[in-house]
Amino acid sequence: MVHEDYKEMIPARALSALDAAEAQALNEHLENCAECRKELDEWQATAAALALGATPTEPSPRVRERILDEVRRDLSEPNVVPFRSTPRNLWSSFGSLGAMAAAILMTGVTVGSIILWRENRKAEADLRNVSAQLDKTEKDLDSLKDFYHFLTHPDTRVHRLVSTKQSLGPEATLAYDGYGNVLMIGEQLPSVPQGKAYQLWFLVPGKQPLPGKTFIPDNSGKVVLKDELRDLTLKDPHFAVTVEPAGGSTAPTSPIYLSSSAVN
Repeated sequence: MVHEDYKEMIPARALSALDAAEAQALNEHLENCAECRKELDEWQATAAALALGATPTEPSPRVRERILDEVRRDLSEPNVVPFRSTPRNLWSSFGSLGAMAAAILMTGVTVGSIILWRENRKAEADLRNVSAQLDKTEKDLDSLKDFYHFLTHPDTRVHRLVSTKQSLGPEATLAYDGYGNVLMIGEQLPSVPQGKAYQLWFLVPGKQPLPGKTFIPDNSGKVVLKDELRDLTLKDPHFAVTVEPAGGSTAPTSPIYLSSSAVN
């Protein structure tokens, strides 16, 4: 989050309306931001003033008259001092009620603003998620289009890479053309340990395996890899995938995980 995001959270914090995660994030920001600490103090003072702003009001005119009527009934007694009825101070009563109404209105506006702010934050987060999903879908479609055009080219050869350890599960389709362009799409690939990555290899009988690029699949186990044959004199190469250090290896250091067979 940026500085403005934290500033928007301060009114909610003053009314204890943040959830635990938001409160912790704001607390960490406040440790290093004097400006936000000052603004929080001002909001907390305002919230306290609203809580204490509803001052006691005088009795209603009806109650006041009833009390005076009871007193007047006892005027015949010598020890009773008569009271003169005091005119009702309409403006005074209205002023007290007005102050209470203003305090209630201010509280309602503040709470309403916080609710709208929280809903706006959730809507923005949902919009970012949808946008990210759309971007990923567009990229996947572009990759599939490239792969389709690549596959349908007359000079393209296609290999299917399957797991050497199980009959079902991880697999990949790899295509290459006469110019050395290589395109591979893999599915259901398990995640690798931290510091490790998959690596593509070009295999030719009688020669050392030639290293290709390393790659890490996404959370769903998919990967789209573009590479190129470094040696265009290779005839009918095969392909393999191993698990190597994240920076790649010049020679395989682990058993072959995926191995290819020609499709066309």
